[in-house]
Amino acid sequence: MELNEYEKKHNEYLASNVAECTLFLKRNNDFPLCGPCPVALYGSGARKTIKGGTGSGEVNSRFFINIEDGLKNAGFTITSGKWLDSYDAIVKKATKNFYKELKADARKKHTLAIYTAMGAIMPEPEYDIPLNGDGEVGIYVVSRISGEGSDRTAKPGDIKLSSTEVRDILATSKKYSKFLLVINAGGVIDLTPVMEVENILVLSQLGVVTGSVFADILLGKQNPSGKLATTWTSWKDYPSFAEFGDVNDTRYNEGIYVGYRYFDSVGKKAQFPFGFGLSYTSFSVDATPSPIINNGTEITIKAMVKNTGTVPGKEVVQAYVSIPEGKLDEPYQVLCGFKKTSLLKPNQEEEIEITFDMRDIAPYSQADNAYILEAGNYIIRVGNSSTNTNVFGSITLPAEVKVRQVRSCVSAPDFTDFKPDSKPVTNSNDCQSITISPDVFSTINTNYDSTNEIDSRVKKLSDDVLMRLVLGAYGLSKGMQSIVGNAGFSVAGAAGQTSLEATN
Repeated sequence: MELNEYEKKHNEYLASNVAECTLFLKRNNDFPLCGPCPVALYGSGARKTIKGGTGSGEVNSRFFINIEDGLKNAGFTITSGKWLDSYDAIVKKATKNFYKELKADARKKHTLAIYTAMGAIMPEPEYDIPLNGDGEVGIYVVSRISGEGSDRTAKPGDIKLSSTEVRDILATSKKYSKFLLVINAGGVIDLTPVMEVENILVLSQLGVVTGSVFADILLGKQNPSGKLATTWTSWKDYPSFAEFGDVNDTRYNEGIYVGYRYFDSVGKKAQFPFGFGLSYTSFSVDATPSPIINNGTEITIKAMVKNTGTVPGKEVVQAYVSIPEGKLDEPYQVLCGFKKTSLLKPNQEEEIEITFDMRDIAPYSQADNAYILEAGNYIIRVGNSSTNTNVFGSITLPAEVKVRQVRSCVSAPDFTDFKPDSKPVTNSNDCQSITISPDVFSTINTNYDSTNEIDSRVKKLSDDVLMRLVLGAYGLSKGMQSIVGNAGFSVAGAAGQTSLEATN
């Protein structure tokens, strides 16, 4: 079926923009390539490229370009066809056995197979296939898919690499003079065993044009300019709050110390920190003569960004703020804003501005049921990742202010949140310092007692109809028919649709 005109426009927009969602974790000067050439292509994502998630993360698409087809369409010759064919046969057999195990598990639990299969993801199988591709360029694509209702696990073939993947990645990196490891996944993978690889690209999940965009990146037609939204490092370096997933009532002992808030606060170095990302060029980020300006409760940060490399590219500038030590517990720093530059040519500069509201960074005081800015110095750091920043200045608040009064709707927890023993200290004496008056703040009192008039049409509905509308997924007079509703049969893209029961 021919694509509609709006579909063509959407796909063209994707193809020319989603490379900005990709990034290099590591790179040397082997890429981009000068032009199409023979390529030895390996890995789970070569043909079975992941374009999105499963369940609510998946959509029906009219077409899809995987990495192998994207390279072929761009003029590359794939020399590892035998390897790819052998891998397909192994995965087909492993998938068949995987579903047999799910059905057997369902019988053992006396339940429907759909319950055990929902969200279940088959881990990458182990295999031994000769790496028989020719040429100077080798590419290995690691793919992982995430499913609704199923958390990923720190096991080989999932968050961790399988022994087969480690073996073949290291072997191909030595076999080919130019080697690229590609991560085709929406989440973290522990790359510790293959950190010697010199070129690692996080391709992520780019939708139906994934293969075409990858070919453009390989040829330098598009320049990755994304940043990590999570911290990537060795699995053993992540904090362990082992209760998650093991009990019905999970205690989130990590509190506010999640991701970079934990690593930066305890001074633990990650392999690839939050906000990190390399491209085909490099940048400098420097303070302007007056980098911090305040307008009431708003703070504007000014930075000068320069492309110090040899090709055009974009940089994402990030601003972090450290809240003064006081009675409230806060991480070492929190992200208060970020901005991407326009496309900068080599040696071209651009001044960017990042604006945030001081009220938005106020910590929550459990004792006061309020969001409070304590008196003291608020240190501003700017850079291109959470660990690669420079102090631009500080903001002094002479007195404590309460920015929002709320009301606790839950009882006190039966546990104490994690808190680091100490946090890094930063000196900002040599930088610009401004003072913001407490008088510019006013306390917002949240009104919990307000009522809204119920629509007259809703008032006319019976209790039975109202319950069916809320629960959803009902067939006519047959009760609940599916654990995910009737999905897209009558409401395209919705798994939690309302009832099919007549309500007239």
